[in-house]
Amino acid sequence: MTCRTFSLSVVVVLAVAVAAVPALAAPSFYGYTGLIRVPTAEALDTDEYNAAAFALEVEEGTDSNVYAANLGLARGLEVGIARLRPNEGDSETLVNAKYRFARETGANPAVAAGVIDATDEIETTAYVVMSKSLPKRYETHYGEITSPMIHLGIGGGQLDGLFGAISVVFADRLTIMVEQDTEQVNFGARLALSDEWRVYFAGFDGFDDVGLGVSFNKSY
Repeated sequence: MTCRTFSLSVVVVLAVAVAAVPALAAPSFYGYTGLIRVPTAEALDTDEYNAAAFALEVEEGTDSNVYAANLGLARGLEVGIARLRPNEGDSETLVNAKYRFARETGANPAVAAGVIDATDEIETTAYVVMSKSLPKRYETHYGEITSPMIHLGIGGGQLDGLFGAISVVFADRLTIMVEQDTEQVNFGARLALSDEWRVYFAGFDGFDDVGLGVSFNKSY
């Protein structure tokens, strides 16, 4: 399934969209919770889970699909799997985990540590990341408050070095994301269609590569 065929599914979902407040911890394009490629300090809590499917179309290399699921085992502790299926070559299953050991307060950021690809199918990546909301001083012309947030971290493996991002939520529905993932700058958007459903768009390395996706997020 390419981005072109995946986009048809996204359009169908958009047609039945209703307004909602998005969950904080949503899957990234590579399965683990985060933004586009960068993980954040937001994590699933007990009895929360999500599932996602993404289509990545690249200018150089092989197009691929990513199928992922994450489960909150305890407050701030999540585990997940991501299945990477390139159009050419072998598929890989990655095991991911994250623990948020400090929640955000008025003065202090949320802080989390995690591992991507714990079984080293491609390259094990450990990281530490913090996320902090900025003062909500901005409004749209509709009078709706936006919620800027910064994310800074350091990692190894696939995220070797410093990484950072800014995300802004408009009207509790649309999240705009800009990130530097240690190698390239990525841009993206995530739209909440309902309490459970999100749709995604991203441009990687500028817009040389693109991705589309959808996720289902739920508490039980």
